[in-house]
Amino acid sequence: MEGLTVGLFGHFEGVGKELGKKGTSTDITFYNYKQGEKVVCYVEPTRYSDRINPLIYTINMMDYPLVFIDEITGELGETLLALDMFEIDKGFFVLGDYVDVDMLKNIISQTSMKNFEILEKNFIDIREKIVNLNVERDYDGNVKIPIDHYFTVRSVGTVILGKVESGTVKVHDNLNIYPINKTVMVRSIQIHDNDFKEAKAGNRVGLALKGITTEELDRGYILSDKDLKVTDEIDIRINWNPFRQKDVKEGENYQIIVGLQSVPCSVEEVSKNNVKLKLQKNIAYDVGDKVCLIDGSAKVRIVGVGTLE
Repeated sequence: MEGLTVGLFGHFEGVGKELGKKGTSTDITFYNYKQGEKVVCYVEPTRYSDRINPLIYTINMMDYPLVFIDEITGELGETLLALDMFEIDKGFFVLGDYVDVDMLKNIISQTSMKNFEILEKNFIDIREKIVNLNVERDYDGNVKIPIDHYFTVRSVGTVILGKVESGTVKVHDNLNIYPINKTVMVRSIQIHDNDFKEAKAGNRVGLALKGITTEELDRGYILSDKDLKVTDEIDIRINWNPFRQKDVKEGENYQIIVGLQSVPCSVEEVSKNNVKLKLQKNIAYDVGDKVCLIDGSAKVRIVGVGTLE
């Protein structure tokens, strides 16, 4: 079973139900579409723009973005800024009838999105195009599964939902959960509500786990068979948002998002493009993971984006 995850952005209201069957829904909502041996999972940042977190979560989960534009607005500007700061260079714009294409092309001409393909709003054609996309996957590497939802099922126990980012997970595998570094066993695997003996990179899975309760879990915790880095302090070189309203100063409080982990932090040191942050709790990460610095109360909420080493 092949899996693909697509983020829905821009004017996405009502779009998900045109593309797939509605699944799990909280601050982000999943819509699933299956054709043959391919399952496409569309992710909608439902609580955006009230909160910035769902937008960043969706960017971190997706393989490709679909940006729906009915008109060019300020809210759309924040979305385009986020995609650019995360250096997303492959994706699609889906335009309404009255969008000025030349204006859009001018806006994105100096961004990572300058080569996005422009599509018409024909959902049959969109579904067919997306289901035929391919992503190069690491099936043989270490398993890495960020947890986006978790719950208890009677007679089954603890179940987590997440996308297999790399590797192949099998029934009876022993995996560590980071950052709490606890070992669990995979009791069963479901993909699209069907039982499987294994799931590979790209698949969105439901895993029944032995050895942990939901009270011990949090969104963003990572299942892996490798040693991930765990820390409550990070020192990064950051690409500042050029539209931020003020400079970051020592002693100020912000929030970071790494993968699906959201943690409050305080600034310990800042010098030009380097910032040292003290986190309120541990995060788990791989070298190369992006960290987004957020000021949720500001008009310009994305402060900057850096890369963890």
